[in-house]
Amino acid sequence: MADQPTNSNILTTKPPKNGFVVGSWDDPEMYACIPMGNRLCIVYQGKQLKICNNEESARKFIKKHKKRRKK
Repeated sequence: MADQPTNSNILTTKPPKNGFVVGSWDDPEMYACIPMGNRLCIVYQGKQLKICNNEESARKFIKKHKKRRKK
């Protein structure tokens, strides 16, 4: 069973943005959103795709990118 990251910043007064992963850990089509300052960097297959301002815009971009990849 793969280890899942925990939310260790839950009790801080000004928590930083948390990163997240879209897809399973063993899936080659996995996207990672990594916090960079006040923004989120989207990484796919080791390449930086885009830097988004919030989680909502990052999820929208990933959804659109998945549709483009299937064509």
